[in-house]
Amino acid sequence: MDNSRIARRDFLKGAGALGLAAVAWPLAGCGPQGSSPSRAATSNPPVRSPGATPIKHVIVDVQENRSFDHYYGFAPFVGKYGVPSGYSQPDGSGGVIAPHHLTSGSTADIAHTWTAMHRGYDGGKMDGFYKANGGVALGYYGPADLPFYYGLFESSTLCVNYFSSILGPTYPNRFYLAAGTSGGVTTNGVWGYGVLDYPIILDLLDEAGVTWKVYNIGLDSVSGGESDNVFVFWKKWARDQRTTAVKSDYLQDLQDGRLPQVSFIVPSFSMGWDEHPPADISVGMGIQRELITALQRSTAWAGAAYILTYDESGGFFDHVTPPRLDAYGLGIRVPTWVISPFAKPGHLEPALYEHGSVLKFIEAVFGLPTLASINHKFDSSTPGGPENEAAGAQALGPPAPPRDGSDAIGSLLECFTF
Repeated sequence: MDNSRIARRDFLKGAGALGLAAVAWPLAGCGPQGSSPSRAATSNPPVRSPGATPIKHVIVDVQENRSFDHYYGFAPFVGKYGVPSGYSQPDGSGGVIAPHHLTSGSTADIAHTWTAMHRGYDGGKMDGFYKANGGVALGYYGPADLPFYYGLFESSTLCVNYFSSILGPTYPNRFYLAAGTSGGVTTNGVWGYGVLDYPIILDLLDEAGVTWKVYNIGLDSVSGGESDNVFVFWKKWARDQRTTAVKSDYLQDLQDGRLPQVSFIVPSFSMGWDEHPPADISVGMGIQRELITALQRSTAWAGAAYILTYDESGGFFDHVTPPRLDAYGLGIRVPTWVISPFAKPGHLEPALYEHGSVLKFIEAVFGLPTLASINHKFDSSTPGGPENEAAGAQALGPPAPPRDGSDAIGSLLECFTF
């Protein structure tokens, strides 16, 4: 394995965190189950009953470590949502530096920890990306570099205010996608089979009899901290066979007309298929083209919605200040496409989204309750300690109820015409 591909988790292994942080952190509750829920946790916006939309299949693919401006800030179709004219960043020496076009599809993997993300954010001024990570953080791509992605605009919707869930790295952001909360985790230090134990979207789907599957586009090591399939981190789903489907299963299920109602796609980190630097962006894009084209050629396409997003920004620049919903986020803006026969074509959707919006969409399409309505574990507080940098070394950290109950974020239904 290329050592550059495992740098994301190396710092934890060197510190001996594997096993200790991962096992001890999440199974302990925080905040009494009977405590008064916060406003965000009890807010339960009306949802459509099952069948109220023509969507029969929701496919969610979460790529890695790209910001909106890094991919689409200079796209000809983004208008006022792109990088402003004359935009630059302080260089730390009294001068400024402007964004520059990257000449290679592969770049160094730059820092994207809680600390690095907050340096780029700089209290909302969004001017610390160069000081946090140097010139590569101001690099961007264009239509010649990302032809398939740019070509999606003609028939799809691009979400221009979709933010990662927290100002931090991969795992906590993916926890938000699964559960609407990371339970206070802000680092990549919690991983492994069955180390988490609170409700996630799979619980809601199973309870309602909605079929689902997790398709791994290349299987990475879970116990080694390489896999982005965080669903198996939850105790109930750690050994469920539906979490271990692979690319050939996805293609065969499409061919046989057996695609489940909800699919999560997890491209490989260690193989460089998820666009995580230093992976070549053309490789991940090529895989997305194959997966999306296969869907469009199948019988499932007539009722499908394919959501293509990114877990976090990877340390790359973005000029839009993320709204502050709570002590953990929102994080930096990331690219997100809604691809469907019912998506508004050539549309820039300005509604506020984050990973909890994907949950809200699934819940709305299939008539599910919110995770916020059944998980009150983090309404009052979260466990402190080294994995919760928002706790400031205290025993308890700020609350983090599931955001799918929040009225502040949209449900992605705004991207469709039914």
